[in-house]
Amino acid sequence: MNLNSVNAISRRFGFRSTARLVLLGLALGLGSGSAVAGDATAAETEKQVTGLWLYTGLTTSGGNEMPLTGVFLFKDDTFIQHAVFNGEPLEAQGSMAHAGPYQAHAGYVHLVAEQTISTSGGENPSLSFQANTEHDVTVDRDGESLSLVFSMGTGTVQDFEWVGPGEGELYQLEDGAFALVDGHFVLVEGDADAIVSGYGTYDRDGENLSLNVILWTDASSEGATNVADVTIEATFDGTTLTLADGRSFKVES
Repeated sequence: MNLNSVNAISRRFGFRSTARLVLLGLALGLGSGSAVAGDATAAETEKQVTGLWLYTGLTTSGGNEMPLTGVFLFKDDTFIQHAVFNGEPLEAQGSMAHAGPYQAHAGYVHLVAEQTISTSGGENPSLSFQANTEHDVTVDRDGESLSLVFSMGTGTVQDFEWVGPGEGELYQLEDGAFALVDGHFVLVEGDADAIVSGYGTYDRDGENLSLNVILWTDASSEGATNVADVTIEATFDGTTLTLADGRSFKVES
């Protein structure tokens, strides 16, 4: 992907590009957080966002709808996000993934994406990565529906439906995060050289995990691809997640 195409995608999704990287997902806009959003207290905002959410839509600040499929988890001051934009062929579609800490404020959350990842199987380079991007996102919850609006309410709108309260386990990895919550797994792991991210349901028998993938993305300097509706065997002993292909990801001590 060259600089012109990066800038075009940045304008399309309503966010700023930095260091020639596509900052997909999370909105893809960097907010200052100087405004006060709504009347909710920080504790109320925390209660509103906490849990596992599935995407129902994404609308850019320019009003363009971008259908996608994915997941967003807020749990224990950490967020994990993974999504793939809808289209065919699946393996060539763009994806985005993020993980890092967040802090709830009155009416908004401040996100620090330690991993800001975007991939595109049809572009060269197919992987873009940046560390420690910050986002201020206003929060609007109505029952089991949630809307996050980036750039303090002026940017991309991301809509979700509630899955569950995020009950389960969350682990900080050396380069990302891994969660087993509400009967689902969510994984975001990687750096500028290679990433893996995905979500789905899982079956567990001791240290053995069967990851029933809804969507999964692999990317490196050599290319990127997405897969769906497959099962990936793994083991997890609480300290290391090891995939059947031999890749392993260590939990931070």
